[in-house]
Amino acid sequence: MPSYSRTSRDRLATCHEDLQLIFNELIGMVDHSILCGHRGKEEQNQAYAENKSRVKWPDGKHNEYPSLAVDAAPYFIELGNVDWNDLIALACFAGQVIMMARRLYDEGEISHLVRWGGDWDRDGRNADQEFNDFVHFELIKPTW
Repeated sequence: MPSYSRTSRDRLATCHEDLQLIFNELIGMVDHSILCGHRGKEEQNQAYAENKSRVKWPDGKHNEYPSLAVDAAPYFIELGNVDWNDLIALACFAGQVIMMARRLYDEGEISHLVRWGGDWDRDGRNADQEFNDFVHFELIKPTW
């Protein structure tokens, strides 16, 4: 059964408890790595400068403490890392994250749902976006 490395555990520990519940449940089903939780000022502004984020400090969901966002991706044991070019694998993983969040929300375990950086407007389409962040997941309040 997959489990987190110490680094992934430490990163996830900087996140909101709903994100911790979602990803701790998910690690038992699909191997993945936590790439980023909370971001400080320098790290956020560097992500912005490298066009990996659309916002500067302190306007990112990663900048809250605990973080309202997490970056995570499937871990491919045969590669020994994340395959950044496998967009289908990243999208499938996103579906697993979103469904886990929905299940936990419906069961009353968490109070948020998740928005994925590959579908910001949550319409099920990726082609209508200007900025993709396929490893980004952030908490949102349900709107119904």
